[in-house]
Amino acid sequence: MGYNKRLRWSRLVRREAGFTLVELLLALFLFALIASVIFASFAAVASGVEKGRQSMELYRVGRVALLRMSQEVSATVSLPRTVCNSTSSPACLRGQKGSGGGGLPHDRIDFPTIPYRRYNDKVPGYDVCNVAYYVADNSQGLSALFREEDCSGEDSEHRDQAIRLELTDLAVGLEITYYDASKNYDEWPLGGYDGKNPLPCLVRLALTLRDVQLHERTFITTVALPMRGSCEAN
Repeated sequence: MGYNKRLRWSRLVRREAGFTLVELLLALFLFALIASVIFASFAAVASGVEKGRQSMELYRVGRVALLRMSQEVSATVSLPRTVCNSTSSPACLRGQKGSGGGGLPHDRIDFPTIPYRRYNDKVPGYDVCNVAYYVADNSQGLSALFREEDCSGEDSEHRDQAIRLELTDLAVGLEITYYDASKNYDEWPLGGYDGKNPLPCLVRLALTLRDVQLHERTFITTVALPMRGSCEAN
């Protein structure tokens, strides 16, 4: 085989073993397309996992907050009407209507109870305190659920020892309904306690939470008050 023939053969082999510019661009395009599909799939999975995590966190916070509220409301102490109509503290159960941003209810409930942490084997205590639950803006301007406790024994105008605790900044609404033996009320009591049992038969709590994705969920429970007196007979 002559020299010229071998040179032509080697050039032909090199030309057939290489890639053209069009082939390289096509390969890069296909690689980028496949990578984008894989990335989009992983992003969708990650987004779904994050939404699921936020949903579970919203459920956990809502159930814990509602459980704490219902346990304390159900342990409301029954006081005589003479005490309920006075300005002394702790006052009887009182419910006030309120509204916040977006038209959601921001109700408030105040009631006398013995906080559960005061039941202690080493340091027993049975002080009746005034506890309140309500939704209001926190220091960051976010709507939040608060628990307020006052054991000072002072009336509301001189009360300065109340302990205010923010339970969650996911709360955007709190609606409370009160039931006696015949009907339901948005506030309690209407027109004072004269001629009315100081405690309702039932209290319905509806707490609405909203996560960072603006998904809302409402948690509802109805609490029976064991010290409601005449409600039981009716």
